[in-house]
Amino acid sequence: MIKLRYSSLIFGFILAGFMGRAQDEPVKDPYIILSKKFIGAVKRNEPWKNYKFFDTTFYGKMIEDQTLKSIEQFTMANGPIVAIEKTECDTQGCKMATATAIKVAKGKYLWYQYFDQGQRIQRFAVDTFNKEQWFYKKEALENTNFTRKEVLVETSAFIKLPGSLYLPTTGAKKSPLVIFVHGSGPQDRNLSVGKNKVFLDMALQLVQKGVAVLIYDKRTYVYQYRDPFPMDSMDYNTETVDDAVAAFQYAKSFKEIDTNRIFVAGHSQGAMCAPLIAKKCKGMRGLILLAAPGRSLLEMIPEQLDYVATTQTKNKEQFEKMSGQIKWMVKNAQALDLNLKSKTMLPFGGKPKYWLFDRNYKALEEAKTLTIPTILLQGGRDYNVTKKDFDLWNAAMAGKSNFKSVWYEELDHMFFEGQGTARPQDVEIPKHVSKKVTAKMLEFIAVK
Repeated sequence: MIKLRYSSLIFGFILAGFMGRAQDEPVKDPYIILSKKFIGAVKRNEPWKNYKFFDTTFYGKMIEDQTLKSIEQFTMANGPIVAIEKTECDTQGCKMATATAIKVAKGKYLWYQYFDQGQRIQRFAVDTFNKEQWFYKKEALENTNFTRKEVLVETSAFIKLPGSLYLPTTGAKKSPLVIFVHGSGPQDRNLSVGKNKVFLDMALQLVQKGVAVLIYDKRTYVYQYRDPFPMDSMDYNTETVDDAVAAFQYAKSFKEIDTNRIFVAGHSQGAMCAPLIAKKCKGMRGLILLAAPGRSLLEMIPEQLDYVATTQTKNKEQFEKMSGQIKWMVKNAQALDLNLKSKTMLPFGGKPKYWLFDRNYKALEEAKTLTIPTILLQGGRDYNVTKKDFDLWNAAMAGKSNFKSVWYEELDHMFFEGQGTARPQDVEIPKHVSKKVTAKMLEFIAVK
């Protein structure tokens, strides 16, 4: 299921948890100061001092209302703050997050604050206290023979996306490069979800084996509340494809890269868009499809909702109400008379142009026309993109020598290993991407 721009990603991970990476920061870090000022005002019952943390736009007021309501509910359930303890920071692409331990009469909790580029709060969340891990922790590195450079992918004069380029230390030898493309929703370059960073895991695993990686903040993450483009102009091209093509063209300028060995790895909706990206990127060496949908998102959304409903043990009525509303909007988007001027309510704030594109786009038909090497990797515990889609891809690409697929029974949508029924809250559990996946990617890239 998807989120176009203004709330948590649903298509990739319905009901996702907290994002981030653990790292100690000096006390003078400005975001630590901001967090403590905000929470300090709450502790002293001086809410008027926190208005500056939210802007006056519609979305700013909406975030402010949600934050104040969450704090009010927390205080009613747990009592007032007794003490404000340690704060940790996490860089999340072009934005920042903090986690602060606060003490109340009933114990300790973690308050998470997510700040935009203007140091305003974009999201507030509460979690139970865990002394072990507040944010992401990377795996132990086998070697550190690589560097990271901060880069800027420029799609146009108005669209500029900060990113990171991971380069192996190879001397004069040029490296192959993988460009990662996000799925749906506003995502940072690392694909942060829960206490995990999916793209960063993959980038670190690959760069240690001699493959360069380019990751960048998604357009709907960088410009999540301040748009340089009108919402009603968004479709798969403006949300995903155009920026991936710009990243590919930009990568050709890197002197450390073998420009004849540039690959694109799309995840979820990014994999769905991969055939469109490939058609616009002359000289691309190959495509890596990570959990690629084979159908319209409008067809898949109700299935995802039905699955998640089977995992709910709390707030069932609330979830059923939300699910019913989304399914009603899906039907609106599927209506035969839907057109660009329709005023009906559509899923996740999307405009008619977006959903008309989704209805008309045939990823499998586009993929059939490609001749470049393509590999599809799919997890058996993935309830967002299922075996139905895996089978559709294999049927559509049957007989094509440039296509292969790999099934991993124990992996989920994020390519984390697990057992039993996959649940939305699994993304909150600290994990790392299975090295089976990057090993297969390395085999596909054929690193020597």
